Amino acid sequence: MLETIELTGQDTLGSILARLQVSRAQRILFVVPPQMSLTMADLVALRREAAARQIQVALLTTDVGLRRRAADAGVHTFRSRWWAERAIWRKPRPPRLRPSQPPTPGAVVAPFAAGIFSPHSPTGFHPRPFVRAFKRQPGPWWAELGLAVCLLTLVAAILYVLSEVIPAATITVMPVAEPFQVRVPLTAVQDAAVDAATGVVPARPLSVQVAGEGKARTTGRRWEPARKAGGEVILANRTSREITVPAGTVVATATGNNVRFVTMADVPLAPGGRATVPIEAVLPGPGGNVRAGTITQIEGPLSLSVVAANDAPTSGGALAQMGVVTEDDKQALQEQLFEQLKKTAYERLVEKIGPGTFVPLESVNYLALSPTFTPFVGEVADELTLNMTVQAVGLSVDLRAAQEIALRRLQDAMPRGSRLISDTIRFIPGAVAVPDAKTITFELTAQGTLLRGIDSNAVRSAVVGLSAADAAAVLQERFQLAQPPDIHLGPDWLPYIVPVNLPRLPWRIRVLTDWDAAAQLAMRP
Repeated sequence: MLETIELTGQDTLGSILARLQVSRAQRILFVVPPQMSLTMADLVALRREAAARQIQVALLTTDVGLRRRAADAGVHTFRSRWWAERAIWRKPRPPRLRPSQPPTPGAVVAPFAAGIFSPHSPTGFHPRPFVRAFKRQPGPWWAELGLAVCLLTLVAAILYVLSEVIPAATITVMPVAEPFQVRVPLTAVQDAAVDAATGVVPARPLSVQVAGEGKARTTGRRWEPARKAGGEVILANRTSREITVPAGTVVATATGNNVRFVTMADVPLAPGGRATVPIEAVLPGPGGNVRAGTITQIEGPLSLSVVAANDAPTSGGALAQMGVVTEDDKQALQEQLFEQLKKTAYERLVEKIGPGTFVPLESVNYLALSPTFTPFVGEVADELTLNMTVQAVGLSVDLRAAQEIALRRLQDAMPRGSRLISDTIRFIPGAVAVPDAKTITFELTAQGTLLRGIDSNAVRSAVVGLSAADAAAVLQERFQLAQPPDIHLGPDWLPYIVPVNLPRLPWRIRVLTDWDAAAQLAMRP
């Protein structure tokens, strides 16, 4: 299985070796960007690590200098991904053995005398019988005829074998895509370690406090004094000097419950003179409506110098329905503000967590602290005000660890030989339950688009000896293909030989799966 790893300019030798160590593939293709440079020492270390793990590695690069260094270090390189998927890779070379030490002068043995015709030849070869064997002798006619028949038979057999062996075919298939998902139950435990086997991920507690103010119109109604009574009063100066009665001077009735009024303007009084000034009741309500001749008192130091009297009754004081705070108003405002502060508190919790974590809404507990109402129940007011603080306590779950476990379960559930399009992988959270204050159980659905593998041996067996058109029809009928297969008959190195049918030898049929094209086709809208 070939795995392609995209390198970046920030990757180092340590990160490359780490990816090599965690990979499960037998062949790894490292795509080296133009701005990245690997030294001879890096390449030797990469080749040794691959040889130790029995993994074939290669580099995909167009850098001539890097390709030369890789060749000296024993690492295979390619210019294109297409050729890397189809070429035969260089196997990992074992470490070289140290050369043996040269023999000492005392251990050197002198060779025999030169020439095979020497009487002391170590092989025991004698030239005379050898020369006699090449002397031509006449043979019978039937021997020559049999030799000719054998030669013709051998030539025919060679031509037949070549006709069977030389034809070749390459079939490129594109598997169909289908959705694939796995639902994974997980458990988040406070301060626990990651356990992929049991689906346990760590969680940590979080707490935050938010304060806010809410206002609402009161719904209670009650008749209350609403308008103040008004009228006029006559002021008389009893002294021989001029007096000015200032605005706001209090005059009142002298019968029953004294009703107080205030003057609305400054009034100058000549000695023994009189003046009329407008007045208004101090308190609202019908109690300020008094009869004529009942306002006779002046409060303050002017009471000895000035007398007052009203020739006409006062009027205008009345009741009206006013807003009153009720217990229902308090309850409704508290619930409304509590919901608003809950949302704000949850947003603050989410702001405190880092990437790769999440706070399940079901795990958050809220507590209302010190609610203060203004005014109190039963008081007259058109608006009720509430100041309150809410504390939120929840658990932050390691989402990254949960997604890694879900992805591993998804890969384990994939059919053998299939591939998953990485750009289509999604994680969807499911139902959440909170058994206790330190534990959260939840579901995470991992889904993506799957490309099912196609058995190469089954493809070869289905199309042996068929024409290209019949082979394409058979493959589309027996296998799930996204597009008709591409069949190429060869070989290309014999331009004058164009086979009509696919080879009858299965091993002369090469089956390729175009995973990249299938993934691009599956991701089209």
